Amino acid sequence: MKLLLDTQCWLWWFAEPERLNKQTIDHIADEANEIWLSVASVWEMGIKVSIGKLPLPEPIDDYVATRTTQLGARSLEIIASHALQAAKLPLHHRDPFDRMLIAQAQVEKMMLVSADTTLRQYEVSLLWAASS
Repeated sequence: MKLLLDTQCWLWWFAEPERLNKQTIDHIADEANEIWLSVASVWEMGIKVSIGKLPLPEPIDDYVATRTTQLGARSLEIIASHALQAAKLPLHHRDPFDRMLIAQAQVEKMMLVSADTTLRQYEVSLLWAASS
């Protein structure tokens, strides 16, 4: 299974894994599954670091690189078909990063791992990640 982790779940995996439910932890830890991190999430984290909303224990480039390696994750680039799909989505969610993740999951036939309740309004394969 291809799992696309949303930004929040990616951060939780490394800093607050107790916020993830057991099913999600099992799926992420299962080596038979492919773990993906979107460039949209890297972009979102970079913005939040630069405006002081996301403190990280090391520079963002090192943080992403070391944790991608630790998790054996792959990077999902943004391509035109992703942007076109995002433009077609209904405006249930206005966050452009989340909209891109939805579009990427749809186009690439991935399961989106998230704890964002708004994403349930979209036709996307969703693995609910929150522990409570």
